[in-house]
Amino acid sequence: MKIKPPHQAQEWSYFSHRESIGKASSSLGIRSNKNTHINCGSSARMAGNMCANVDQIRRQGRWNNTTINGAYLTNLPRELVGSMAGFPTYGRFFYLTRAALHPPTSLCKKLFLAIGG
Repeated sequence: MKIKPPHQAQEWSYFSHRESIGKASSSLGIRSNKNTHINCGSSARMAGNMCANVDQIRRQGRWNNTTINGAYLTNLPRELVGSMAGFPTYGRFFYLTRAALHPPTSLCKKLFLAIGG
């Protein structure tokens, strides 16, 4: 599939934008009714994962509080969920001590049959 961009001196119409994103999505097996806004939610969540606060994300996307909370961010309290998963509540730390544990080989063999046994 080839997406034809418009000439550089020409403004891209809403219809052309929507159609090209729809074609690209459907060729990958992605079904969405938000073709022109498909990246808004993921970019807002990625910014949140990088510790941007909701006000910063809202201003960057020029969204009001209803839009950002209802459409682009989850309603889960990120700090609480992170702390329950074992992440510190301060700064940008993503290292979990338990991730350094090495399970016994006998357990790995039971879980992953492809491991020699």
